[in-house]
Amino acid sequence: MSDGPKKVLEKKAHGEFEFTAYGEFLSYFHAHIDIFKKLLKARKMDPAKVEEVAKQIKSYMTGNIKKTDQFFEHLPQFATMLGVPQNEVSAYLNSNFIEVLNKVQEKLKTQELEKLENAPAPSFASIAEEIVERLQVTHPKDFVFAQKGILTVLENPLTGEIIEPKGLMAESAKAALAMPSSAESEKEPLSLTDALATANAPPIPVAKKQSLIPEKDKSILLEIVETFGDILTGELLEVKIGPDPKDNPAVETAQTSNQSSSDEYEIEDLEFDDSDSTSNQSSGSNTVDSDDFSQDIDVDFEEPEIATPTDPNLARLESFNVKEFMDLVQTITGYQTKSDQVGYQNWLRGLSEFEKAVVSLRTQVLKEQKNEAVDWNSLFQMMSSKSDLSREVLVGITKKLKNFQIVKLTLDRMIQEFKKGNPEFMQMVKMAWPHIQKAFYEVPNYTQVQTLLKGILSRVADENHKRDFSKIFTMALNFIQSKFQV
Repeated sequence: MSDGPKKVLEKKAHGEFEFTAYGEFLSYFHAHIDIFKKLLKARKMDPAKVEEVAKQIKSYMTGNIKKTDQFFEHLPQFATMLGVPQNEVSAYLNSNFIEVLNKVQEKLKTQELEKLENAPAPSFASIAEEIVERLQVTHPKDFVFAQKGILTVLENPLTGEIIEPKGLMAESAKAALAMPSSAESEKEPLSLTDALATANAPPIPVAKKQSLIPEKDKSILLEIVETFGDILTGELLEVKIGPDPKDNPAVETAQTSNQSSSDEYEIEDLEFDDSDSTSNQSSGSNTVDSDDFSQDIDVDFEEPEIATPTDPNLARLESFNVKEFMDLVQTITGYQTKSDQVGYQNWLRGLSEFEKAVVSLRTQVLKEQKNEAVDWNSLFQMMSSKSDLSREVLVGITKKLKNFQIVKLTLDRMIQEFKKGNPEFMQMVKMAWPHIQKAFYEVPNYTQVQTLLKGILSRVADENHKRDFSKIFTMALNFIQSKFQV
């Protein structure tokens, strides 16, 4: 088949499409272009000038960047073409990259799936070419087909290495080969068909053990049918257990429809030298669609209304997250560092009842962590009587504070681990730290945490540094998951 455009998506064994190495590179390319445009627009540059600069950067990247991990190395050149200080470009990239990359990849995946659906059927010069293209399997060099019993295998005559067949048929054949053979039997070896049939034969039924407990008597009607069913005359006798299924109404299936949204522009392909092209795979995500069923029992089915919490503090508790907790701790630490008691009291008076309860309960959580006794029941009763906060809300706040304190402790320990690295590694940590914090703020949505951390790792070029980051991230996630109370 003639060479076509490079693959952006590749279908995996589980049926989902994932980005190839080129697809991953393409998403990084356009994410950088989008971020640079946003930066120039934020600096009030003329729109026509923005497009001109973006075109220059696009041309530069096409000619000089061949791999995903090379974008970071060209930051000084980007800053020069943008006319913006390098530290400002770096900070803007760090703040916006993950968000923009996710949007670009979502758009790119949708666009490529549409192309695949509307693509014409491929043409092949020979059946062998079609087999190689569709199965992506080629015959290993120096291997020949050889017969091993009932199995046909690939064997390297020079090394003796054997590649066995794979799949269900291979497993059945290997099971047949493992069957014990009779010493006195002088029959010819089983054929592949006979061996597979023997290996897949149902097991010999085992005689049921007698029980001292008498079994429940069988229905007399069922016994008559089983014993004399062949000689009974008249209308066929059917034994029915339970109500007639005809009395039950049919089950109605409600199908959901998915609507796809399109963005304002189309991500175009890029032209590069074929010498550097690769087809590695990148991670993807799985989406499971669920159907909703309802049954009508002689009355009209009504969709139950979603009950909204009558207590506004319950809704406030639901929205209280790790980021808000960390900001609150940072504010308190700032007043403590300055020994500004007056400023702290003024700040405290401006808080809502919910936020004041958070500050007070956090103090008690810290006491408990120091092995000091805390009478939670009395504390909840006292706080509930002096405010509009129910016991349920106070218990919920306490549980979240204990969980969020675990996240804070984990981040503090990560800093200590990062400090063990060399100066170059620490410089990378300083640049990545806001993104690392943002990732762990998503706890307990561990899938999202891992997605954001993978995005950070993809920007680390040095393999040793990438390994150190990955090790610390893994330790941190495992610790949080072992301590976090759902």
